[in-house]
Amino acid sequence: MVGLTFNWEGLSELIASVSAQIAKLRDLRPAWRSVLLYLRRATTAQFDSKGGRSGDDWAPLSPAYAARKARIYPGMPILRASDRMFRSLVDQSSDSIAELEPREMTYGTRTPYARYHQKGTPKMPRRRILAITPEDRRYVRQAVRAHLGTQARISGFEV
Repeated sequence: MVGLTFNWEGLSELIASVSAQIAKLRDLRPAWRSVLLYLRRATTAQFDSKGGRSGDDWAPLSPAYAARKARIYPGMPILRASDRMFRSLVDQSSDSIAELEPREMTYGTRTPYARYHQKGTPKMPRRRILAITPEDRRYVRQAVRAHLGTQARISGFEV
C-alpha cells in the first residue's frame, strides 16, 4: 500500500474548546441580567407616567376610591397605595418574579391583585403595569446580540 496519513494533533482539545464556547453562546443569562435592569427602569417609568410610557394612559381613580385612598394612603400615587406591587416589580421582594434561564427569562410579580390592574375587570378599568414597547423589543434584541458578539469575540471570532 502506498498512501498518506494525516493526523491533527490536538483535534480533541479543539473540539472540546469549541463545544465549551457553544455552551456559552447558548446561555443568555448575562444578557437577561441587563434586560432585567432595563425592565425595572421601564416599569418605574410606566408607573411614573401613569401608563403614558406605553401610550396607554391609566384611567383616573373613581372619586369614591380616590377619597378613601387619600385618607388611608395620603400622597401615594395611583396603583401605589401600599407600594407592594410597585416594589415587587422594580426591586427584589418575595413577590418579585425574576427567573433567568439559559434560553428565556420571566419577569413579573406574584402580587395577587396585579392581574386585575393589568387586564381590568367589569368594575375596574385596565391599567397596564407591564407593557412592552417597540423600543423595549429593540433593547432586548440589542442586549442579546451584544452578549453573543462578546462571546464570539472571546472565542476568537471576528464579529
